[in-house]
Amino acid sequence: MMNKFLVVVFLVSSLMAIAQTSQNRVVGSFTGIKVAEGIDVYLKKGDRPAVRLEVSGTDPENVITETVGGYLKIHMASGSYRSRTVKVYVTYVELEKISASSAANIFSEGTVKAQNLSISASSAASVDLPVEAESLTINASSAADVELRGKATRLSIDVSSSGEVDAFDLQAENVSVQASSAGSAKVHVTSELNAQASSAGSVRYKGNPSRSNTNASSGGSVKKIS
Repeated sequence: MMNKFLVVVFLVSSLMAIAQTSQNRVVGSFTGIKVAEGIDVYLKKGDRPAVRLEVSGTDPENVITETVGGYLKIHMASGSYRSRTVKVYVTYVELEKISASSAANIFSEGTVKAQNLSISASSAASVDLPVEAESLTINASSAADVELRGKATRLSIDVSSSGEVDAFDLQAENVSVQASSAGSAKVHVTSELNAQASSAGSVRYKGNPSRSNTNASSGGSVKKIS
């Protein structure tokens, strides 16, 4: 009986340990971040790069964080990890490139500021950020979703394959946007707009640009929202 009791206690303790685990990690310097495989990332600016994991349903060692070629890459180790939750809190010094794929999600505690900022989302991933940038480039595809607020001098968007970009709350002076294959883009432009929509792609814009060049074909549409 005592042996059975000890086995039960051991199993319960093991399950509790796996249920929720926090871990701090030391990482090298980076200016870009790539996240994949359903991981939630929360960004925060700081004086030095750092990573903290909060994991349930799997061992933290199954979460890979590595710096390669100026990128912090965050993904799962090879294998199947169902019914798990992985939250990664990332402190960055400077950030110029952000990429999310395979149902990953990226958020930020504060405004991401950069001279040149590139954001990419694909395969049902999502990026939800406040940003300030001189030049901002966005790519969204394969049912990915990008939602931004803040301001930019130049904004370039390429959205396709049912991707969505909602930048109504991002005020931009000069905007260039291409939407195709049921991709959808919403922008707020104050000076110049160049917009193309094709193959059921849609562009919706707010503002009163002084210069506007728009083109819609193959079921695409470009419309102003009052």
